[in-house]
Amino acid sequence: MKHASDAILREEQASYLERLEPARDPLLAKLEAYAAEHREPISDPEVASFLAITVSASQPKRIVELGTNIGYAAIVMARASAGARVITIERNPELCRIARGHIAEAKLSDRVEVREGTAIGELEKVDAMDLVYIDCVKDEYPRYLELALPRLAPGGIIVADNVLWKGLVARADVPAEERARVDALRAFNRAIVGTPGLRGVVLPLGDGVAYAVKGE
Repeated sequence: MKHASDAILREEQASYLERLEPARDPLLAKLEAYAAEHREPISDPEVASFLAITVSASQPKRIVELGTNIGYAAIVMARASAGARVITIERNPELCRIARGHIAEAKLSDRVEVREGTAIGELEKVDAMDLVYIDCVKDEYPRYLELALPRLAPGGIIVADNVLWKGLVARADVPAEERARVDALRAFNRAIVGTPGLRGVVLPLGDGVAYAVKGE
């Protein structure tokens, strides 16, 4: 669910790209409608398409998602590679229940595990992964990266959503209530593009998507 009509592109560009997106299949359309009705912050459809392409191209075996919400992105990623297993982490018990229901409806319960707990606490229990998708507590993004990097296989991929945070990350005037999130996301973005052994970029997609590959 977007916080604005579009945080990056001009209105006519955003409208064009939205029309260009392929028609959603019935389950994804259902989840998108549910998220809009209940104001649940799932990935934008274009970010979901980017995730699907990334997984399809890289064929990771072990995917970790931080921030399950209603299961939308976990389903997208699991569908994109028949050989992938997804661990998705969510601290809200009710969202875990809803996500498990959607994952079962997608017939993916054998490959997608919903773990209830904090992103940091559960990530510390993960031994290894080939791809991590971060869409969770914005203040904690730098810590997620610190924990993910040593667990990420060589050639592994990091994707993180909302790294421009409603455009505030690029602004000089940041509301006091958003300062902690913005400072954390700025630190995360600097690390994505500046950490030795990591090649990364911040893309003007959705609300800003970071993409990085760990060196071999």
